Amino acid sequence: MPFSNCTIKFAGRAAIALAEVLITSIILPVQADEIYKSVDAQGHVVYSDRPANLGAKKAEVAVQQADPHEAERLAKERSLLKAEDDQRTRKETRDNQNKAQQDAQKKKACEAASVRYYDLNGVNRIFKMDANGNRTWYTDEEADGLRAEARRKMEAACKR
Repeated sequence: MPFSNCTIKFAGRAAIALAEVLITSIILPVQADEIYKSVDAQGHVVYSDRPANLGAKKAEVAVQQADPHEAERLAKERSLLKAEDDQRTRKETRDNQNKAQQDAQKKKACEAASVRYYDLNGVNRIFKMDANGNRTWYTDEEADGLRAEARRKMEAACKR
């Protein structure tokens, strides 16, 4: 059965990690500490730096010292990942604020268009003021045209 690309990538990464561990264990000095292994009254295995009872057996555990360069690299990597995450969070916050502002403007435009349409529908005769401040009445056809235009604007402004 052929391996998938993901399996090969994982196997490659695992091989690299194993190689790093082997190289690190060869290069870095190994320090051994004394550890005592005993079994408590409930049957649990307990490891300690002091013998818990007379039956505690001495065991040696190899302890490798941390590589300061690897620790620095990991700290740098974590720092970069945190910076990217912070930047992504700030962008999402800005996007959410912009969307909320656009939604508020759309709602306001919808309300204004609705008020205009219902105002025009609520009256029988519609007029406008001329240059002298006198009322000039629209014909029924002109008024129907204004109402239709107000309806189109309301539907456009209020569509979801």
